[in-house]
Amino acid sequence: MLNRIDLDGFKKVQEEYRKDRSKCKKTIEVKGRWRLDVEYGPQFETKLKTERAGEITVQTDETIILGGGGTAVHPVHYCMAGFCGCFSAAFAKWSAMAGIELKKLDIRIVADIDLTTGFGIEDGIAAVENYKLEIFVESDAPIQKLNEVLEATKKRCFCMYCITTPIVPNIDMIVEIPEEKIEEVLFICPTCFNKTMVFLDDNSQKCKNCGTIGYFTRQPKAEKVSQK
Repeated sequence: MLNRIDLDGFKKVQEEYRKDRSKCKKTIEVKGRWRLDVEYGPQFETKLKTERAGEITVQTDETIILGGGGTAVHPVHYCMAGFCGCFSAAFAKWSAMAGIELKKLDIRIVADIDLTTGFGIEDGIAAVENYKLEIFVESDAPIQKLNEVLEATKKRCFCMYCITTPIVPNIDMIVEIPEEKIEEVLFICPTCFNKTMVFLDDNSQKCKNCGTIGYFTRQPKAEKVSQK
């Protein structure tokens, strides 16, 4: 153990993954909910699982100037804190792998932001003008060795990759329909507004009154309906 990094455990997994690089592929997921059932308090909530500490509830709230209540940490601060935690973990780990003991490791991020687009005043204005990370290190290691660790950290830190690489997410909106309105949605024609939509033999949908092709298909085996 060095710099609070389990070197033996990490090296063992590293060697295992080196032999089978398919194990390097992972899928991570976070699910949350905008809290519409309360009028005060944090607006968003998610539950995050840990390997040893169980499930942790994380809540966020917009600042007052952005329409929130200021009752919880702002999502952007979580982003910045996550970057700090990820970068410092990587720096501590690669320092340990190089045999460097750290006596102190502090980190600071400063961002100059522009809320013009966030307020809907004008789209396309850069939201971040300056973004600076400072890392404060105390160690007996030569500065050259520490710089080598810093360069390795820049290349290997996951959050550093995310913040420096253009990543455009695929965003799907799924409109959930209350169960009591399912029949109305399925069988009312979106063109003539009559309850005349029927499922055909090929499990597609068509209005028997005006011929409009429907938005839904029926899965024959499970008798489930999905939107095209």
